[in-house]
Amino acid sequence: MNKLAIYLRLSNEDYDKEGESESIHNQREYIKGYIKEHKDLTEYEVLEYVDDGFSGTNPNRPAYQRLLEDLKNNQIEGIIVKDMSRFSRDYIEMGNYLENIFPFMGIRFISINDGYDSLKEGSNGVEIDTQFKSLLYDFYSKELSQKIRGISQELKSQGKNTNGLAPFGYIKDPNDKHHILVDEKTAFIVREAFELILQGYSCRKIARIFNEKGYITRSDRKEELGLTSYKHNLKTGTEVKKRMWQGPTIAQMTSMELYTGDYVYNQIKETHIGGRKSERLPKEEWKKIENTHEAIISKEVFNKVQEIKKLNRVKNFKCGSTKKKYYGMIEGKLFCKECGRKLFYRQDSQKTKNGISVYKKYYCSFCKVNQNSNIVKEEKLEELLLDKIKNIPVKVDTESTKISIQKKKNLSSELDNINITLQKQYEKYKKNELSKEVYLQKKQNLLRKKQEIEQELEKESIFESTNEIPDLFDNGKITKEIVDTMVEKIVVSRYGSIEIHLRK
Repeated sequence: MNKLAIYLRLSNEDYDKEGESESIHNQREYIKGYIKEHKDLTEYEVLEYVDDGFSGTNPNRPAYQRLLEDLKNNQIEGIIVKDMSRFSRDYIEMGNYLENIFPFMGIRFISINDGYDSLKEGSNGVEIDTQFKSLLYDFYSKELSQKIRGISQELKSQGKNTNGLAPFGYIKDPNDKHHILVDEKTAFIVREAFELILQGYSCRKIARIFNEKGYITRSDRKEELGLTSYKHNLKTGTEVKKRMWQGPTIAQMTSMELYTGDYVYNQIKETHIGGRKSERLPKEEWKKIENTHEAIISKEVFNKVQEIKKLNRVKNFKCGSTKKKYYGMIEGKLFCKECGRKLFYRQDSQKTKNGISVYKKYYCSFCKVNQNSNIVKEEKLEELLLDKIKNIPVKVDTESTKISIQKKKNLSSELDNINITLQKQYEKYKKNELSKEVYLQKKQNLLRKKQEIEQELEKESIFESTNEIPDLFDNGKITKEIVDTMVEKIVVSRYGSIEIHLRK
């Protein structure tokens, strides 16, 4: 008798591994119902393969490996899954099975929700061609993202803490990962921060007090609990031996309403499903559930502190600066030799007899807090850079290349729009908003246009000509383009030494 494998998978590490989840049960019943509705499938002997608590991107799933082994031994003639993402979330692997492995082995593959049956001609018109594979994968990823977001929102609406780590002052409940408990080793620090603000101290002054008292920092506590590691700075190779409290850390901590025992959520909204882009929602859209965990401070204290901070949030470094943000030309490339941390850019202006003078400098915030200033003027760095690289040959873009770059950007934008349109058409087809004929025609036209743009992009490949580095200078001065092109990192010591490392 021919054998049909039904593959069931659930990715959820929090389920009790000794028993099966209800979701696995639902998948099983769903597939069995499909088999009963199709007489040709009822003739098969059904074998079951279950991976409960394994990700679809993990190829080392036990039941998955057993299924592949049985395929090699010709013990199975067909496979049926609820949807393709159950079998694999690696689109390259999935495409390889559908296009090469299964046809070669004579395996019938059925994905119910995708309307895919390899036995039927054209698989209902949805052929999995190479160009379309990445689009399918993107769709599945976004579909998963939507599901996860829905589950997360449901948990949040129940007052369950979905953050991976507990905030400073709390630890995760060992018996319930969605609940937090007061961490007695650090909770007193949180209380003291609020109390000092009530006494009139600024966040920067509070940070200095905490450093003088030797209070454990958030990063140190995470390491102590074995939750993360910050020991090594990858950019400079410097071992980070000590961490300090800083003003912005105090400002952020004393703005968290969570310390009152209430759970606040819906503060952030994803602007791109499946991506990392997000925006902060206005406060009136936030949602709050009261008394979900033990409070560290009272609501009265929290509200008073927010009022004080609002009044103080006028100048410079008082609990969240509103000062205009400037970006230095070399920012992101500078590191402190003593502590390994990045140097930040600061631009100050001062009125003089001759007008307004602007002072540009970089500083290490850690050394500043530790009262061991590491500050260097941007002008000095530019002079050193200019002297080091002004005679080094480098490949730079000609004027015609710059035009070509802009054209490539425009073509790439068109390509992105086509991919988005392709995805939307596919989604409409899956929802039965488009007929098979209309969908395939639209898809064919879009893919033809996509191919034309890709060919045009190849023609517009960047032409580089070898010139001397002075061609990149702006009237003999260092430019951002030079820094990004040639500089790997610059290590600055508070004792005066400056090491410039160029890209190889």
